Amino acid sequence: MEKIEERTVLSIPFGELNVFETNVVCHDFPFYFEKPVITLMLSGNKIIRSEEETFEFNERSVFIPPCKKELSIDIHPVFQEPTKCLVLNIEQEYIDNVFSEVIENWHPDWDKTGIMMKENAVKKFVSSDESLWRSLTNLYNRRIDDTLNGTSDFLLSLSLKELIYELMKTNAKHLLLHPNKAENVQHGLQEVVHFIKQNYREPITIKKLASVAGMSEANLFKKFKNTYSCTPVEYIIELRIEHAKQLLINNPEIDIKNICFESGFNTLEYFYRKFTQITGKSPKKFKVS
Repeated sequence: MEKIEERTVLSIPFGELNVFETNVVCHDFPFYFEKPVITLMLSGNKIIRSEEETFEFNERSVFIPPCKKELSIDIHPVFQEPTKCLVLNIEQEYIDNVFSEVIENWHPDWDKTGIMMKENAVKKFVSSDESLWRSLTNLYNRRIDDTLNGTSDFLLSLSLKELIYELMKTNAKHLLLHPNKAENVQHGLQEVVHFIKQNYREPITIKKLASVAGMSEANLFKKFKNTYSCTPVEYIIELRIEHAKQLLINNPEIDIKNICFESGFNTLEYFYRKFTQITGKSPKKFKVS
């Protein structure tokens, strides 16, 4: 059986570039993507087919296919020159981080909630916008440039961030920041809360909580505070103080020092300070009141 495509994989910071070359004519060649990818025709063109439509994917066009939906392509190389298509995978967390940076520092009006609204649903994205294909081409050219040496990762990261910024100015953001991400974040936070409630009397690191949530430590702090109006550390302390209060009420004979360690605190001084700050009374006064 004749091989239809040759694939070259190029690693980049926070993602991967794939170059697909086709030298043969083919019809109804299937393709499918589990997660959002950004594609660019470097040379030649392809006919893309779905159940709803057929369209031409031309040179210098950027295409983001719908996720979890099988499409088919027709390829007709011209004069034996290969049809070349660039496919970029970017880590979802990096896309989210860049978008957060943009709305916090430059475009606060780019509200993420609007992306999740049903009327903003976008099944695919196709554009011949010059800023888009130039950004993606620049990323590719920098990756294959052997003269960059030690600066390559730095420059590639800049090119990738520029590309994401350009995409976020278009309807592509509705595909790249997909609704499932919001569901995953909420599920991750719920897992963190469950873990804390089960283990708040034990030492808990933010690194561990980030692992439970499936996100970076910085993202965990931001998402947790936005959802629960406190940081994970503050949430843990509140649970420990509540546990200490119940011990003081139900077991007044227990020494305060024992209550401190039983509640998960490491030092008596810190326990006194946080207890007084949260309840308005010292443990000793709370115990006798």
